[in-house]
Amino acid sequence: MKNRNFSCCLQVFHLTERKSLLCLFVLCMFAALTIWVGGVEAADSFGDPFDGNKLQNPNWEWNNEPPNWDVGETRDGYLYMDCETNRNLWAGDASHFLYQETDTDTFDVETHFRAVWETNSAVNGLLVKSPGDNNWVTIKFWARDPGARGHIQYQTREAGMGPPDVQWRFGDHGDIEMSLRLKKEGDTYTAWYKAEGDEDWMDIGQGNFVLNPPLQLGIYAGVADPAGSLEVEYEYFTDNMNPFNVDPNGKATTTWGAVKTRY
Repeated sequence: MKNRNFSCCLQVFHLTERKSLLCLFVLCMFAALTIWVGGVEAADSFGDPFDGNKLQNPNWEWNNEPPNWDVGETRDGYLYMDCETNRNLWAGDASHFLYQETDTDTFDVETHFRAVWETNSAVNGLLVKSPGDNNWVTIKFWARDPGARGHIQYQTREAGMGPPDVQWRFGDHGDIEMSLRLKKEGDTYTAWYKAEGDEDWMDIGQGNFVLNPPLQLGIYAGVADPAGSLEVEYEYFTDNMNPFNVDPNGKATTTWGAVKTRY
């Protein structure tokens, strides 16, 4: 009888042990899957909140990296660029271009920035470029002399992208704040801008243009003239189709976009 009881207890022990190991295995697999899915989500997003002291999205690359730039040092929560001269985007791309490579057929991205300039010509904005085609689509703020102040331009290489330039006739010369948005659906692009204090996007227009992948998507800036200065602070780069989730400084996970305090 004793042996039989002992055998029963031993079977129960082994069964309990197997259940515990099975539960542990399931929990480990679930944790690994959660981490993997989270990694895929972050990798698939173009977004970056420009928080902390480094770029949050690991997919960024520089073309013509500016010698003086930072995240969060010049201004907390902003990507800062101090631009060099002869960095235009028109017949060619010599700009300071922070981009992510992609072959996506659709995207919807936006950014908010402040630009301070002392030159007759400077540029910054959103850009999607095909290096293979040596062409691009951009929504650009063209900082100008005191008379012109500036334009919002919707362009491809050395050409307009539909509507004429939007004349900028308000705000202080040499210091501007605004938001830009660019959407791609196949070969169709739509652009918007939002001035400081505006609640709604202003439609710039829609146009069709073929860019062959791989594409480079991101933000840029530069002094187009051989003399002068341009400083740009980008507040965020938002992917409206696939938000980038981060855990800033131990806070609860937040979807970052146009959620920071404005100037």
